[in-house]
Amino acid sequence: MKAILDTNVLISAYVFPGGKPETVYRLALEGRLEIGTSLPLLAEFGRVLGLKFGWTPDRVEAAVVQMTRIASVVEPAETVQVVTADPADDRVLEAASAYGADVIVSGDRHLLDIGTWSDIEIISPAEFIARWSS
Repeated sequence: MKAILDTNVLISAYVFPGGKPETVYRLALEGRLEIGTSLPLLAEFGRVLGLKFGWTPDRVEAAVVQMTRIASVVEPAETVQVVTADPADDRVLEAASAYGADVIVSGDRHLLDIGTWSDIEIISPAEFIARWSS
């Protein structure tokens, strides 16, 4: 299964260990889940870790480098305008399309409310884990 983990899932996995986002992320670390990302998503990931959570530049860089090692970094070929309430969320859809993702795992209400986009299901970490373990 190929997944895009939204930035909020990755942030939760890194900053608040022990929860469902970390469980999903660990599947990727263990090689049991293929994940993809894009440069815009990596930039957002690093920016949030540094600005919102006060991580040092070295620690941010280490986290971003780790992501590039376990995720396929894609370059979206198309720009979409789907999430009118939060256009930045469109970067997640663009990455999912470029990666050929089966699923987007997100905690973002704007994305979750879409449900399915371009045959890519958008589900929460809890729902992903429930399906994965069944």
